[in-house]
Amino acid sequence: MGEAKQLRRNFLWNTFGQIVYMVCHFLFGIIILSMAGAEQSGIFTTAVSATGIFLSIASYGMYNFQVSDAHEKYAQSCYIRSRAYTVALASAVCIVFTLAGALRAENAYSALQCACILLYHAYRMVESVTDVYNAISQKAGRLDLVGKTYALRGLVTLAVFVGVLAATHSLLLTLALMLGVNIALFCTYTMRVSRGLYRPQPVEKSAVRALLFECAPLAVYTALSTTAASLPKIVLQQQMGNGAIGIYGPVTQPVLLLQTGATYLFIPFINVFTDSYAAKDKKGFWKAVLGVQAVVLALLPAGLLVAHFLGEWGLDTFVGSDMSAYQHLLAPMVVSAVLTALVLFYSMVLTVMRCMKALIAANVCGIVAAWAVSAPFIQRWALQGTTYAAIAALAVQLVFLAGAALVLARRHFSREGLPRPEDPFDGLPS
Repeated sequence: MGEAKQLRRNFLWNTFGQIVYMVCHFLFGIIILSMAGAEQSGIFTTAVSATGIFLSIASYGMYNFQVSDAHEKYAQSCYIRSRAYTVALASAVCIVFTLAGALRAENAYSALQCACILLYHAYRMVESVTDVYNAISQKAGRLDLVGKTYALRGLVTLAVFVGVLAATHSLLLTLALMLGVNIALFCTYTMRVSRGLYRPQPVEKSAVRALLFECAPLAVYTALSTTAASLPKIVLQQQMGNGAIGIYGPVTQPVLLLQTGATYLFIPFINVFTDSYAAKDKKGFWKAVLGVQAVVLALLPAGLLVAHFLGEWGLDTFVGSDMSAYQHLLAPMVVSAVLTALVLFYSMVLTVMRCMKALIAANVCGIVAAWAVSAPFIQRWALQGTTYAAIAALAVQLVFLAGAALVLARRHFSREGLPRPEDPFDGLPS
């Protein structure tokens, strides 16, 4: 009973915190346009877009791996040390990217754009380091601390963003103070609350190298996943220009709230999947998988109803008064969002199973599918074709991932189902 109560507490706090953080970030784009104008908004959008891939490099796809390290193959201090290496790598790539953008012949980044990109990158790197400590909290059964961390960071950052921007109308100063406040929150709150949840210890460089090598497929998977999701939009921009992507992007934003919210639903259950899989508790494992899958699928009709009845109002209110004409784009976007959540869910399940090959193969198949259908779909259905192409690619990924999970689970839970040497369930008992 105590465990069920703690799980419920974890779920509620994590969901609340993640939603608060997500909504706060969603409001950034709306607030800056109204308070600082289109030019500053454009600079901010460039910084957000440019730094997304560097956050993926820094995070290295390691969160689920760390939480599901049942036998603590790697010490928590090793995960912390490894993040210093990945953040350094991501920062080096970001600096090179920013310099290249400043030196290109056409549409070069200004000094202000470069400074804003680097400051926002540093802000996202604080987020990446915080994720390591969040994983420590979740592994210790204190996912409520993760939710509180996200809620606190989101609300404080939004307050600083609004206050400084209103007082100075300077995006540069706003981002600088955002960074400073988040560093202070990390040092005074995140590190403090996680201090008693793990035992700091010296870490050999060889252990860090081994961890980074083992998680390299997850880093590749993350990069491939980003590529598969971006391909249809890249083709849209190439075929129909910046005006088309300028319409498609803002219309997508409200639906991303559904996608992100669906993703947050299964994060609290990583420990449940890990423990039941490690203990070969077949009934408990499948109960958790099918239960989470049912909840995510239940969001589909709910999202379609909201898109149909409230879509026009939502686009007018949160995106722009001239955007309600594109309400017809929302329903397929809802389908794409739910499929994305399911793909991420089965990716998490396969990470618990330590089946990195399937993660990479599924994303390669998704990229091939997106590349094959994007151009003809966009030619046939224009903006709507972008979403149809994404749905096709996601369907291919989902079939591959779910099929791999089913095969591996059957083998694992059967009496003779021992892992093959080339597919070790590292961190899990054999």
